[in-house]
Amino acid sequence: MSAVILSYILFGLAIITAITSVKVISRKGEKGRIDYAIFATCICSSWWSFFWAMLFAQTDTTIAWLMRTIGMIGVFAFLICVTYIVVLWSGLSGLWKKCVLGFAGLGVFIYPLNIQPENSIFYLTKFGMSYEFESGLGSNLYSLYCVGIILNLALMLIYMRRNAVRRRERVLSSDLLLCTAVVGFGSVLDTLMPMFGFTAFPGSTLSQALGALVMYEAYNFYNKSRITLSNISKFIYYSVDEPILLFDEKEKLCIVNNGTAVFLERTPEECCKLSINDIFELNKNIFRLRGNKNRVEARCILNQSICSLAIDKIYDEFQDIMGYIIIVHDMTERIHTMQRLEEEKMRADSANQAKSRFLANMSHEIRTPINAVMGMNEIILRESEETETVECARNIRDASKTLLALINDILDFSKIESGMLEVVEEAYSVKNLLTNLYTECQIKTEDKGLYLQFEIPEDMPSILCGDEVRVRQILLNILSNAIKYTQKGGVTLSVRCVSVGEKQVELTAAVSDTGIGIKKENMDKLFGAFDRVDEERVHAIEGTGLGLSIVKRLLELMHGEIKVESEYGKGSVFSVAFRQRVINASPIGSWKAGAEAGRKKEKYEPSFQAPEGRILVVDDNKVNLTVIKGLLKKTNMQITCVGSGRECLEITRKEAFHIILLDHMMPEMDGIETLEKLKAEEENLCRDAAVIVLTANAIAGMREMYLEKGFTDYISKPVDGSTLEKILKQYLPAELVKQKS
Repeated sequence: MSAVILSYILFGLAIITAITSVKVISRKGEKGRIDYAIFATCICSSWWSFFWAMLFAQTDTTIAWLMRTIGMIGVFAFLICVTYIVVLWSGLSGLWKKCVLGFAGLGVFIYPLNIQPENSIFYLTKFGMSYEFESGLGSNLYSLYCVGIILNLALMLIYMRRNAVRRRERVLSSDLLLCTAVVGFGSVLDTLMPMFGFTAFPGSTLSQALGALVMYEAYNFYNKSRITLSNISKFIYYSVDEPILLFDEKEKLCIVNNGTAVFLERTPEECCKLSINDIFELNKNIFRLRGNKNRVEARCILNQSICSLAIDKIYDEFQDIMGYIIIVHDMTERIHTMQRLEEEKMRADSANQAKSRFLANMSHEIRTPINAVMGMNEIILRESEETETVECARNIRDASKTLLALINDILDFSKIESGMLEVVEEAYSVKNLLTNLYTECQIKTEDKGLYLQFEIPEDMPSILCGDEVRVRQILLNILSNAIKYTQKGGVTLSVRCVSVGEKQVELTAAVSDTGIGIKKENMDKLFGAFDRVDEERVHAIEGTGLGLSIVKRLLELMHGEIKVESEYGKGSVFSVAFRQRVINASPIGSWKAGAEAGRKKEKYEPSFQAPEGRILVVDDNKVNLTVIKGLLKKTNMQITCVGSGRECLEITRKEAFHIILLDHMMPEMDGIETLEKLKAEEENLCRDAAVIVLTANAIAGMREMYLEKGFTDYISKPVDGSTLEKILKQYLPAELVKQKS
């Protein structure tokens, strides 16, 4: 009965280990040497268990000997396979590896000596058929061989554990040591004990089966990292086009994807023969970077590509590094594109700067003669009593203003394009703004026989805060456009004022006309720079095509908007909306009387007189000097004129002046250099005088620049007589100024 039970137990172990071998060989994924060695180990254990069971069931000693002989093939093969697996896992190399594997291989020669009939005595026991060894060469060699294998396995695993730097390696070596101990203990029962006259018990069969199962568990543990790498391999091979390189924990390149092969123009096998420094110009310690993820720039040695490398570390469940993934982003084309774009941007910026400089220089050069024209004409208007001469002077003034408006439009567009235009908010009178607009526009409408109508609510706040210059420019541009493109009928300005919060209102100004209108297909072109719609029809009408473009951009700076409604042949309505702060909410009342009064010509009278006031005017242009003297003639001030910075320094060392009007652009020594030298001379009599720059340089930021350089104030050309008087009155000593009643 005991023999039957033992036989069934051994048959059961044979079946279990056989099933285990099937699990190993049927595992999905690519098979390696470890897989086949584990499979062979389980088969050998199953083989020995099966034939031990057959041996137990025999009653004939000859057949029992045959069963043991066949079964011993599994024993020797099992020991050889286990040794081979441990050699692979322990990382043993060189001479020691050869010696260990060579010793295991001796089993092939010991096997035929051990199975000789004279080496074993078979007989029936109460457990079934068993045997004892007879002392001899074959038996002794077999026993020594088994002991040697167990010692080799133990030593290799101790070596593996002592040299392990990762926890998973220590766990693996511990499992294998347990397996070795189990096999060693079992082998004592049917290998060493029979040599000393004891009946053999199937201890090696039991221990080999248990050892095979322990080995299988160690194999599963080992495969946790291998399966991860396999999954990664599939992913990078079948899902990612970018080059990806996978290094193991020893920094050996082990897997590359198809993208890498294409990128490096090599087969995957050839790629795996390269080191990281064969591929990229990199620091040798690239894998020693801190953190789990790093990104570095590198140049590919093999194809001169410029790359961005994303380096990720792979960890196992014990937080040991399993390997490294490098994902290569080829930046060559992007960098070349960025370089081309940067070059294009630099060229565009250079062209814009050249354009802005050209426009600013042309504006400066044109403003200078306009200053002379308008200044001389103003003198004629002030002093002439002849009706015909005054009428001619008025025509010159109107034409000059038109020309100046064109120049200002070009200059404003240049400022906007270069981002230099700024909105300067100050308090202003709504009534004065509307009165000036009406007066200026009514002259134009009367000349064309048109009506001009302003619909202004009398409850509008009288004082608002905003950029009066830009508000006037927006409204005047829209009104002027309406007047230009209207041949009959007239133009109407309607204003609405709605409170949108404490001390804030939204102004909506709509300019409607009965002009030529705009075609629907031309609506999108309205706000383009230098673009005039329906050119064939309006070619005879003066204009640059900049007005509406400037209006739109000014409104964007003021966070406002413009809308257009038009019917071709019947007229248009341009509506603008923007917000302003309220300074004085008292209503403006009726503004019409002020507009009518503004149209009446009054004889010029100076705003003040200062006979004791001394003014020095410095300008290399003699006409400009004449203009300033003419504009200030009736103030009775003492005016001295010089034509250069050097003359300015010479005269200020000898005479004291209350104010110096100093031109900027002068040959030899410009206005800024002249001011610096004047301020540096401690004995100069005008060192503390007010120095006002007088310049045609009217681009954005100039006022701030001049004030920063030390000038007291800033006047732009062409010079307006009333503005000039206002500024001089501000800086003259109060006791010298006599107010006009």
